[in-house]
Amino acid sequence: MKKLLFLFLALSLSLPVISQTVYYYPPGYFGLFNNQSTSARAQGMGFTTLTKPGIENSFYNPAAIGSSKAPIQAYANYANGHSYRPDSRYYFVGGAFKIKEKFSVGLTYFSYQNPDPVWTTIIGGNTFDTDFFSQRAISILAAYQIMEGLQVGLSANMMQENAINGEKTNADFMPSLGLQYERGINLFKSEKLSNQRVFGALSLFNFLFNGETNQEYEGWISVNYLPIILRLGGGYAFQLPLTSGFTAGKGYFEGAAQAVDLRLDLQFQDYLPGGPENSTDDELNTAFGVGAEAWFFERLALRIGYFTEKGPSGTQSDGDLWVTGNRKGFSWGYGTLIPTYQLTDGKMPFDIEVNLVTGKQITSLNEKIYTHPGIFADDTFQFAFGLNLLWR
Repeated sequence: MKKLLFLFLALSLSLPVISQTVYYYPPGYFGLFNNQSTSARAQGMGFTTLTKPGIENSFYNPAAIGSSKAPIQAYANYANGHSYRPDSRYYFVGGAFKIKEKFSVGLTYFSYQNPDPVWTTIIGGNTFDTDFFSQRAISILAAYQIMEGLQVGLSANMMQENAINGEKTNADFMPSLGLQYERGINLFKSEKLSNQRVFGALSLFNFLFNGETNQEYEGWISVNYLPIILRLGGGYAFQLPLTSGFTAGKGYFEGAAQAVDLRLDLQFQDYLPGGPENSTDDELNTAFGVGAEAWFFERLALRIGYFTEKGPSGTQSDGDLWVTGNRKGFSWGYGTLIPTYQLTDGKMPFDIEVNLVTGKQITSLNEKIYTHPGIFADDTFQFAFGLNLLWR
C-alpha cells in the first residue's frame, strides 16, 4: 500500500512561520475504505451502511444480500469528489439473487479512480509521478438465513491497487464476515405506531487478520498496514399514518400506504491492531455515523445524517503540523421509488429506486486554521447517484 501518510505541501503564504504542513492519507486501499460509499442512500444517512439490506451495502456487510426480500437484486452507484483528491470518482455495480428461500449469492465491482492526481506515489522511499491512480475490489458473496430475521454473510474480496499510470503495484485477498438481524417489536405502545422493528448488525473485514500489504514497483518495495475493520450497527423503524388527498389512490401513488415510514440508524467503525511492526495506523480512522430517513407514501424519501472519522491532529516531532483533523459533518439526501411494475401493468417485472446526494462534502480540511491551495477548495460539491432495480 502507498506510503503516503506523510505528504508535504508548503503553504508559505498562509503560514509564514511554519515551513511544512501535512495532508493525511489513510492506509490500505483508502479510496475504497475511507472515502465515498457504495450506497447513495446510506451516504445521505451519515454513511450508515451496516444494517441496511441489499447488494448496495454488501461491501460493508455481506449479510445484506440475504436481508433483501427481492428475488433478484441489481444496483449501480456513482459518487465524486474528495477534500484533497478533487478529481476522485467512485463506481459500484452489483447483482444478487436467491438460489433458495434462505440462500443468496452475489457479485460486485467497486472502483476508485483518480485521473491526473495531485499527489505522486511513494514506494520504498522513491517518488514516482503518475497520471492515473486507481483501486478496485471484486467481491463474491453468499448469505444464509440461520433463523427467522438473522442472516449471516461471507464475502471473498479481491483487492488491487494500480498506483502508477494504471500499473498494478499491489494485490490482496481480504475476506469479510457479517451478521444482520431484524425483529418486529412493540417498543412503544401507541395505536398510531405500527410496523415497529429493531435492527442489529456487525461485520469484520479482513477477518484472517492479514495486516500487511506489499507494494512493489521497479524493484522498490513498501510494506504497509492492511486494514482490519470491525463495524457495529443498530437501528429502529416504525410507521405513522399520514393521509393526503393529493396522493391517495392517484397515479404515481396508487396502491401506496397512506403513511410515513421513519427509520434511525447508528454505526461504529474501528480499525484493529495489526500489520508491520511499530505500526500505529489502527489508532486512526475510528468512525461513527447516525442517520434518519423518512419515506412518504412509500414513494418519496428524505434523509439526513452526521458522520465523524478520527484523523491525525497536532504537531509532529519534527515541528510540522497536520492540516487535517477529524473528518466530520452533516450529510443529506433524497430519493424516490418509481412503481414501474404497476405503471406498466406488470410488463416491467421490477420497480426502480433512485437515490441522490447533492450538497457540500463532508471534508477533512481544517478551513478555520489553514488556507488551502485553490485546487482543494474549488470543488466542495458532493454528488452521488444510486439506481436500484427491485424485482417483484
